[in-house]
Amino acid sequence: MHVTSFDGLRIAFETAGCGAPLVLLHGFFGDRSTWWAAGHVGALADRYRLVVIDARGHGASDAPHDVDSYRISRQVDDVLAVLDALDIDQAAVWGASMGGIVGLNMLAGHPERVAGLVVGGAHADRPATDQAEVEAEAQLLREQGTAPFMRRMERLGTLPTWMRTTMQDAGPHALAALTMALDTRNGVLDTLSRSADLPPLLLLAGDRDPQLPAIRSTATQIRGARLAELAGCGHFDTFARSDLNVPVVRAFLEKVPFH
Repeated sequence: MHVTSFDGLRIAFETAGCGAPLVLLHGFFGDRSTWWAAGHVGALADRYRLVVIDARGHGASDAPHDVDSYRISRQVDDVLAVLDALDIDQAAVWGASMGGIVGLNMLAGHPERVAGLVVGGAHADRPATDQAEVEAEAQLLREQGTAPFMRRMERLGTLPTWMRTTMQDAGPHALAALTMALDTRNGVLDTLSRSADLPPLLLLAGDRDPQLPAIRSTATQIRGARLAELAGCGHFDTFARSDLNVPVVRAFLEKVPFH
């Protein structure tokens, strides 16, 4: 299925299961199929109505090549457009990596639409990446596609066939434009740290993820946030190891006050 977002781009999504609504937002290089391949849909569809979305620039969603199209506010609008199309006023959200950043921005800007939020491998701090490094990464994508990034991930651990296939199918010019959209977390931590009555928030982090210190910092600065660290997991494993993350998330969602 597709929905037209507020700026005219077509966003692909599908649903599975039944019960309280739970939106699943994949990470950079991924698409909605990764939630099936990693086992999350099969493990959650018995209890939740899963809304699985292709982020703009990924999967079957539109993939423009201009940086402005990937502003974080537009990515949040895509989620809202899907929820509106399904007549869902409020849903829980589970965002992995880039999807977690979208979820944090959705929580900051539209808390009334979020019943509870799970953020895997992401934090709310302003990125520390140097502008020159970002531009180099974008140029690498435009010139060589995703192959160098697959090799980088393989050096950190086994890259499943399903993730390799997804990365090979990804559009490098769209991903380069997304890489250049640097405003993804500006001001979000300030907003969330000042909020006194937020929906439940769970941060998931691998204890081998280089972002762990920033994720811990986010957890300490947002009132009521919980942090669960997954033993032996790096950044990608925090998503891919559904055998570890699903039990933690299911226990968290059991206490989410769906309306």
